[in-house]
Amino acid sequence: MRFLLVFALMLLAPIAHAADEGDVKLVPLMDGVWMHVSYSDYNGNRISANGLVVREGDTLFIVDSAWGDANTEILLDMIEREIGLPVYAAIATHFHEDRAAGAEAFKARGIPFYASVETRELAEKAGRVPPAEVITVGPRPGGMSPLGPLTVMYPGAAHTTDNLVVWLAEQKLLFGGCAVRAASAKNLGYYADGDPAHWDDAMERVIRAFEGVETVVPGHGAVGGPELLTHTRDLALAHTAKAK
Repeated sequence: MRFLLVFALMLLAPIAHAADEGDVKLVPLMDGVWMHVSYSDYNGNRISANGLVVREGDTLFIVDSAWGDANTEILLDMIEREIGLPVYAAIATHFHEDRAAGAEAFKARGIPFYASVETRELAEKAGRVPPAEVITVGPRPGGMSPLGPLTVMYPGAAHTTDNLVVWLAEQKLLFGGCAVRAASAKNLGYYADGDPAHWDDAMERVIRAFEGVETVVPGHGAVGGPELLTHTRDLALAHTAKAK
């Protein structure tokens, strides 16, 4: 009887998806900038997550891990094979697994993996190994810090309380991470770890700080332009109005 109970529980348990090369893509965006796209199964749906690889001279910077530890290993192998330049540093834009996974993989390859103090604390609370290095940005909304060619900004709580955005001044490209929604998004999506009531304030800070933006990369979905920032702000305003 006990065997039958254990077997039944095994059938009910979710089956982990084994990562393979099809779960990670490296897509050229512009000269010296690639978007890495990784996939994971979430609530029965296959969902993609975006990150960046940025070249500066003969080195690379990674913005966000791939989705999960296994996909991050695949991403690092793919970068080595397809780009062939060393990774100088990586940064996580918030603590969720589609942004801050693979800390041990980065460490094993001698790649400093940065995150804010809050991101590191939240990753630990979630039971994951946090990025090893600290970047000082925030805690006041609007705070910025450089990391190589990247300008990292804390816009304020939105998707999560620790979400960051990354600006590439030379390319006029903003990586919004999950603080920015794709044009196809009809709502704010998941915000249990964030602050939807002040998400519009965060977007206003981003809009004011980076007026010359031409390309915006959201955390999920298609690349767009500055309209993604106003779109996200408007979704937040609509959410707040509906909640009243």
